[in-house]
Amino acid sequence: MASSCYDCVAPSRHALDDAVTLLLSSDLDNPDLLNQRVLYRVDLNVPINDGRVADDTRVRSILPTLQLLLQKGAKVVLCSHLGRPEPAVQTAEELKQFSLAPVAQLLVQQLGQEVFKGLATDCIGSAAEAAVRDLRPGQACLLENLRFHPGEATSDPAFVQQLAALGDVYVNDAFGVAHREQASVTGVLPHMAACYPGLLMQAELRYLHSTCNTPERPFGVVIGGAKVRDKIKVLEALIHKADVLLIGGRMAFTFLAAEGVAVGRTQIEEDWLEPCRAMRELAAARGVKLLLPQDAVVAHSLDDDCCYGLDIGPQTAAAYTEAILACKTVFWNGPMGRFEVPGFAAGTAAVARAMGRATEAGSTTIVGGGDSVSAVNKLQPQPAMSYLSTGGGASLELIRGRLLPGIQALAQALAAAATSLQQQR
Repeated sequence: MASSCYDCVAPSRHALDDAVTLLLSSDLDNPDLLNQRVLYRVDLNVPINDGRVADDTRVRSILPTLQLLLQKGAKVVLCSHLGRPEPAVQTAEELKQFSLAPVAQLLVQQLGQEVFKGLATDCIGSAAEAAVRDLRPGQACLLENLRFHPGEATSDPAFVQQLAALGDVYVNDAFGVAHREQASVTGVLPHMAACYPGLLMQAELRYLHSTCNTPERPFGVVIGGAKVRDKIKVLEALIHKADVLLIGGRMAFTFLAAEGVAVGRTQIEEDWLEPCRAMRELAAARGVKLLLPQDAVVAHSLDDDCCYGLDIGPQTAAAYTEAILACKTVFWNGPMGRFEVPGFAAGTAAVARAMGRATEAGSTTIVGGGDSVSAVNKLQPQPAMSYLSTGGGASLELIRGRLLPGIQALAQALAAAATSLQQQR
């Protein structure tokens, strides 16, 4: 099973390599953007608590590209989604929680009122058109949540046309949604005069594709989270690349149960026991070291048959730390336990600190996934990492070798532009 699932993405690997090479060769420094309206797709899907941005990682990540565009005299029109609003069933009051207003307030603080001109009350129509029309070179505005319109998810032609009409040039830094075929990710590109990847998009591809495909060895992979079914495909791909796999989170207990280890009342995925056994066999056949928890932090009962495993234990944390420090490249996705609960955060913190120590020792460390990045950001002092990815599902899809729709659309646009230029010569 494991090898067949891996093989099903293998035929697209050459196309993915070509697309990534094309995007990495693009240089946003080259085009003349003075007075050009740049439709800048970003991923500002950030946590909002009490009307304030709780984690500004994704906001900070777009600033290098945004500042470059502004320095080049572009009129920058930022567009993003936030959450999963349902305008067909939610009231106007309920939809307010999905407004990008808190992000706009943060951008005002970062850029100043003379540069950032605020939030348009819609992402298409007269309000958006007026906000864009009022921009001067070197200024930016933010459109309201793209997902307030169903046409974003369905790539409705009318919505695509109205959104594309707000820009002359398209720049994409929204790696977190590159795995989705949506109006702002794939639909608008054929309507733009030119399309480019942003600096953030290029960094994501450089670390997640190039580095993980040709890592300095030993290459270690730390995978956590709740469900085997959500991670099995990326595990099947990584087992062909990694030297050591460290499994944590609730999914680790399904692996343990597959080996006959008693896991108390910890919820496991019965349907995935056999794939877990196959994964262990495949790892052994390929000489990949697959490490599972030796102990666990439990709750509710001291009775082995009634306990719930909610974190890796101290022995496992020590073993995983040792394994991470022995690697020259490490990719981590998914927490080791219920890290949002203080009593079950130690395992995730131990992995984060081990990654930080590995970084300081000269290893390349990559963290992908919102929960893992959030866990790193919460630690004080915050451990240094080579790269904190802004992608969750997109990171895993790229790692397993899938040519993401957003990447493919950009590559096609760049290739078409290059062909047109050659014909003109």
